[in-house]
Amino acid sequence: MKTSDQIIEEWLVINCQAGDRKAFELLVKRWNPKMLGRVYHTTKDASASQDIVQEAWIAIIKKIKTLHDPGAFQGWSLRIATNMAIDWIRSNQTNRKREEIRKVVQIEFAEKTNRPDEETIGALKQAIDQLPKEQQVVIKLFYQENLSMITISGLLDLPLGTVKSRLFRGREYLKNILEQKLYQDEKE
Repeated sequence: MKTSDQIIEEWLVINCQAGDRKAFELLVKRWNPKMLGRVYHTTKDASASQDIVQEAWIAIIKKIKTLHDPGAFQGWSLRIATNMAIDWIRSNQTNRKREEIRKVVQIEFAEKTNRPDEETIGALKQAIDQLPKEQQVVIKLFYQENLSMITISGLLDLPLGTVKSRLFRGREYLKNILEQKLYQDEKE
């Protein structure tokens, strides 16, 4: 037998599916704290959790008419929020990894060259200009425009793997050019 809370919740969901704003507001009031707690438990970031929950409610209102069993609202809505939290974590991990790699590359470059002089910067720009056009574009978007590989992939309408390989090959080429420059400078 259903409890009065379950009956009320199902009634709110049915009315929300019919377009009743007040019913939706009551659902939000009823479930927002639990959803926020679930998302925070996943992300461990209070600010991000609030943003994610807000986005989850937007998704819920758009999809609520597809919910066939009003009694399944709790699991359904929490699953939407949890999936969004997991997506946020994945996105942040990618950004953190990219930043870590950039820092390591910058440190290694700084250690090898101390500080790039204008001649080294000029050599790097010339080396970039010698890259095949598809590598040039990816290198410039990634390093000069600070775009993520996923963004570049969408922008250029290329698979992510293609963007990664072009970036890798371009970096390897530039690394060889800079190492040759350093070797020549040490000889002089």
